[in-house]
Parts: sequence; C-alpha cells; structure tokens
Amino acid sequence: MMIRNPDLRCLTLALAALCLLLAGCSAPQPIPDFRYYRLAPASSMAALPAPLLDQPLVVTDFRADGVHGERPILYANDPDSLKTSQYHYQLWNDPPPVMVQRRLQELLSAAGVSAYVTDRLSPRTTGYRLTGSIYRFERVLVEGQPTEAVMGVRLRLQLDGAELPLIEGDY
Repeated sequence: MMIRNPDLRCLTLALAALCLLLAGCSAPQPIPDFRYYRLAPASSMAALPAPLLDQPLVVTDFRADGVHGERPILYANDPDSLKTSQYHYQLWNDPPPVMVQRRLQELLSAAGVSAYVTDRLSPRTTGYRLTGSIYRFERVLVEGQPTEAVMGVRLRLQLDGAELPLIEGDY
C-alpha cells in the first residue's frame, strides 16, 4: 500500500519507529538460576564389634532406568508415585545411582561390615560384590505439601564364584 500524503507517511514512519523502540526497550524475563542439591550428611553410626564379612566388600556402580538415573529432582502427587514429574531448574549434584552408591559405601565402611570396603577391586581378588538397581527416588507431595522422600532399591550381595547370592531383595 502506497501512502501519497507526506504528512501521513511521516506519521506512519514515526509510529513504526516508536513501536520498534518500545519493543527494543522491553527486556526478556531473566532465566531462573539452576539449583543443585546433594544428600544431607549421613548421621554417625556405631561400628560393629567385628566385621561380618571375611573378604573385601565391593559396592559396584548402581544403576537406574529411565528418569531415576537422571539429575532432575522428581516428585509425585500420589503416594504410589504412579505419575512422576521433574522440577525445572532443580537438579541433583550427581545422578541418584552415584549418590546412593557412594553413601552406601561410606556407611558400610563406617559400620565395619568388612575390613575393606571399596568401589573397585581386582578381578583376581575374591570378594563380596554388592550391586543395586534404583527403581524409586522421588519426593511425594500430598495436596501440594511434601510429605516424604521415597527410595526403592533392589540389592544383591554375592561372593565371587558362588552360584547363588547371599542376599537379594527390595528395600
């Protein structure tokens, strides 16, 4: 469309420039800060009078399938956690399998379950191997209020060379 009136053309250009100027002055919303969380320090525990295991204990890398192996913090609005969601911009410092494996290694070492508790051991050395698989790790909200944190893990303890595990179960 061609504007023939010079006054109207100047007014149109001035309005267009004003719109561009106002659009340039508007600032986008600031991006929220990411928040990183870690597990609270473990409470102290008394050591056993004597180790329960006569060989080294290897706490192997834990695993988790799907979103339970990722860093975003999960929450559920129902006690059974049938539907989980992720918080935006709120992340675990490390993936949950790493945090749980390190914490369990720390606690088992402090309790004196074995004279040597580690996450790596030469395959030539006989030892007990503790494996774990996380299947729940979320906060449960009821009516929008956090009520509890829920963790479900399947643990298996087996001596190298043994046919059957010593312990296997869900906790």
